[in-house]
Amino acid sequence: MRRNIFALLALGVLAALTVVSQADALQAQKAYKEMTITITVTPSPAPTGGYVPAPPAAPAAAVALAAQLLADPYAGPARVAFAGPAWDVSPGGGLQVAQVSTQPTPVPVQFVAKADPNAAYLHIVPHTPSVNAGYGKTVFPCAFEIFTFYTNTYSLTDWGYGTLKTGATPYFPIENYPTISYLSWTVPDFSATVTPYNNSGPPGETTWTGAKNQSQQHCINLTLNVPNSQPAGLYTATVQYNLYVTLP
Repeated sequence: MRRNIFALLALGVLAALTVVSQADALQAQKAYKEMTITITVTPSPAPTGGYVPAPPAAPAAAVALAAQLLADPYAGPARVAFAGPAWDVSPGGGLQVAQVSTQPTPVPVQFVAKADPNAAYLHIVPHTPSVNAGYGKTVFPCAFEIFTFYTNTYSLTDWGYGTLKTGATPYFPIENYPTISYLSWTVPDFSATVTPYNNSGPPGETTWTGAKNQSQQHCINLTLNVPNSQPAGLYTATVQYNLYVTLP
């Protein structure tokens, strides 16, 4: 009797481990795509006089000389150009004619564009890959769209690309964990919740899920919050989207 109890307990533990092992192996990455947004941060409000000062006026003597040379390029004394030991115009009046060197025959290069084999399962449709933002909060409706499809159930996940989990160096606007990202996303078809982008690497966060043979294409709204301490300039934010499918 005791042996039967131990045998049943051992069988139960083995079954539990098998279920856990199978659950861990059910998901597999089918495809991934990266979306890069270029962000130009400018002072807000912008100076009324513009960012680039007007060039200073040229002296009157320089203007007069330019007008004289334009009217008669050969007026005035003869001019000799000299650069190192070689004369462009020799003092004796002779001219050195540039020799034409023989150019090698160009080698034809042919580029063959191949279709992305995973585009039928995951692809991104960009709308505003470059944006301008002042200080404070700016919303970019439908900055891009994402298409997903698979014959099995699946999930779409995302995380900021190139960020770290140590928080050692900031990567504006997605930053590093544990600093919260200044760039957030929302899928208006599903919810109005605005979520800062995950910046601690895999496994990231779930964007949405899909059923068998379900194709979806949804807009991604972006919200950018630029702190006043952030220097004006050009920044990029790259997000990696991953399609994980359920194995049969």
